[in-house]
Amino acid sequence: MKKKALFQTFVILTTFLFFLLTACTSSQPEEESGLSGELIIFHAGSLTVPVDELTQAFQAKYSSVTFLTEGAGSRTTARKVSELGHEADLIMSADYTVIDDLLIPDFADWNIRFARNTMVIAYTEQSLYADEITSDNWHEILLRDGVVYGHSEPNADPCGYRTLMVWQLAEEHYGVPSLYENLEVSCPPENVRPKSVELIALLQSGDMDYAFEYRSVAVQHDLKFIELPEEINLSMVEQADFYSHAQVELDGTEPGETITKSGKPIVYGVTMPKNAPHPKLALEFVKFLFSTEGQAILQEQGQPPIIPPVTNDVDNLPTELKGLVESAAEAPEPAGKTALALTGEVENELSLTRADLEGMEVIELTTEHPKKGEQTYTGVLLNMLLEQAKPGDDTTLSFIASDAYTIDLSINDAKACTDCMITFDGDILRMVMPGMESSFWVKDVVAIEIK
Repeated sequence: MKKKALFQTFVILTTFLFFLLTACTSSQPEEESGLSGELIIFHAGSLTVPVDELTQAFQAKYSSVTFLTEGAGSRTTARKVSELGHEADLIMSADYTVIDDLLIPDFADWNIRFARNTMVIAYTEQSLYADEITSDNWHEILLRDGVVYGHSEPNADPCGYRTLMVWQLAEEHYGVPSLYENLEVSCPPENVRPKSVELIALLQSGDMDYAFEYRSVAVQHDLKFIELPEEINLSMVEQADFYSHAQVELDGTEPGETITKSGKPIVYGVTMPKNAPHPKLALEFVKFLFSTEGQAILQEQGQPPIIPPVTNDVDNLPTELKGLVESAAEAPEPAGKTALALTGEVENELSLTRADLEGMEVIELTTEHPKKGEQTYTGVLLNMLLEQAKPGDDTTLSFIASDAYTIDLSINDAKACTDCMITFDGDILRMVMPGMESSFWVKDVVAIEIK
């Protein structure tokens, strides 16, 4: 009897363990997907917090995946691969042109633009003149005796050369002769650090009063910050022509060689080096980055995502990514090609050529531009296009420019704007949005996504 009882106990325990193991296995999607191993990501210092959040969320889905992440100035990050021969699965740069300049075509095949940012001046309550500084007088405050301010190293970090661009543009915008030179002279070498996030500790300790940072970094570290005028903060596609007035000379890829960077709106880029040790994992992470969850994480961290991401390298993209990105418009579309697309949560998606738009009811409107005063525009009403597309209730319109600039507007606000228009501006289209801030007057609009 004892033997029989022991045998029955053995059978029961064996059956229980079998079901336990089966249940555990079925609850681990990473085993079924085959996703495991270590993913190596070299990223801009300003992406440290977003990357940490993204990797944690990815690991919640695939627990067998581990990460090795290294933050540094974007140019330093790229040179780890191009000059030092380090292996990485992904490079995430705070300036997508760094990838173009230092990695393509020898070390990478493609470059996808996935997020935006803006320049601000970060500070704390203990900063000198913290109760006086504004977006109008900041340059006067910084040049007062005893005020300590800094920025990151231009040859290592895009935030560094973008700071110098802000100073150049400020001289022109405010009409203050020698402002750039005075700001440069009053910022000694000891106030310049390899990457912008290293300045945070100096602000928090009181050793530095002000630091030029990305808005996302200031938000992530709960710092006070000054919003700079859009003419100089490098965030607005409408100001791209003015931004280009600023130029900074940087070290090139070879000793003694230099390259010149011109000011342009801040756009982040991601690529996978040709020698990535774990390409399958890298592509899965990029797909997650571009997913609704990944883009929500970026948004929460003050890092506005580009939706959808854009690239100039569609033909070179891995098959897995081609359906997730759009081609960046390099030039106005020729006649017969789509000039404006309305897609997403609509009954009727529209793909309109320039001729289609010109064949609609075209009106002329004289209205007040928020920066240029009274102007006259010719085009078609936005509400007329919405009537054709029939978007859903409680949706949001994303106006998308050819260079990936994006801004959102609720459907209710759009319908309430009876004079809002898509207008003809030479070979491109422009949003005219009476009563709204200039950020909504999108230049070279190519798509409206309803979501």
